[in-house]
Formats: sequence, C-alpha cells, structure tokens
Amino acid sequence: MLQFHFSRSFGKSLKRLPPQEKVAVQRQVDSFMLAIDVGRIPAGFGLKKLEADLWEFHTDLAVRVLFQWRKEVIAFLFIGNHNEVCQFLKHYLS
Repeated sequence: MLQFHFSRSFGKSLKRLPPQEKVAVQRQVDSFMLAIDVGRIPAGFGLKKLEADLWEFHTDLAVRVLFQWRKEVIAFLFIGNHNEVCQFLKHYLS
C-alpha cells in the first residue's frame, strides 16, 4: 500500500498560491493520489519522469507538482511554474 507524505517545501509553495488556485491544486493532488491508489493515471495529468525517482504532473499548463516516488512512498515536494520547479531542482539535486 502506498503512503503519501507532504514536505515542508510543498506546504510553503501551496500557501503562496492565490486561494482559487490553491483549491484547484489540492483537488488535483487528491485526484492524483486516488488515481495512483487505483492504478490508473489518466493522460490529462501529464505525468513526467524527471530523474530516477523524481516526477512531476501538471495541474494546468502553468502549474506543476513535483514529487518523489520511492517504492511504496510518494513524497510531494514542491508546486510551481516551470522556472520555479527548475530553480527548486537546482537546489534539491545539489
């Protein structure tokens, strides 16, 4: 059974979003977790592998959710646009 964790950086990046966008992102994360549990991820998530265990999916064209998938644990790491995710990854991977 998969376990889901939310990092401190994920919480901080979620807090800085406008209220409507925050709700939309929370719904997408919930939908993603349900899809993972069921074992069927719709193509609309735009799931993409970035590194060995780093992945991202899109909540819309501008907002990406970055997460780490290790065996039975998915840890949500960050929310942001393309540039913000790239900047986060530079610090995270160094």
